[in-house]
Amino acid sequence: MGLLDIVKKLATGASDEDNRKNKARMREIFNSLVEGGDDYKLIYCHLENYNDVVVASVTIHSNFIVGYKPGEVVVIQVSPDLTEYGEAEVFNKENGGQVAASWTGFCSVAKEGKMYQLEPITYSPGINRGAKYCVAVTQSGEEVSAFHKFCKAGF
Repeated sequence: MGLLDIVKKLATGASDEDNRKNKARMREIFNSLVEGGDDYKLIYCHLENYNDVVVASVTIHSNFIVGYKPGEVVVIQVSPDLTEYGEAEVFNKENGGQVAASWTGFCSVAKEGKMYQLEPITYSPGINRGAKYCVAVTQSGEEVSAFHKFCKAGF
């Protein structure tokens, strides 16, 4: 890793090599779980859920590969290093799914018995305390904006 990649990793949480490898791994995971996976645009979403308890504060980190195309969203929860992942959850009109966007930048998908709040991010700084809980990947503002517009438009 060269000096420029080290600086990029500190500033954005992902070197160019990390970014390429992790985006390829995200596509590999998605395509292994979803038939016709290449028909979907992918975006990485992260969520931090803060809970204050009597003695301490607890933060739960969640990472998601989200695939979307007209009429459907698929969510797969993954570990920050992309070695573990859950089942593909499909949301569409046929299964009562709903998609929405908030003015704060969050998107949500829901169906009976299941709901995800998703925060598409452009990057997570490598010097950020929570960076180790995020997938090392960067996304353009255009990618994030396109997903937010998709969610705002709904199915």
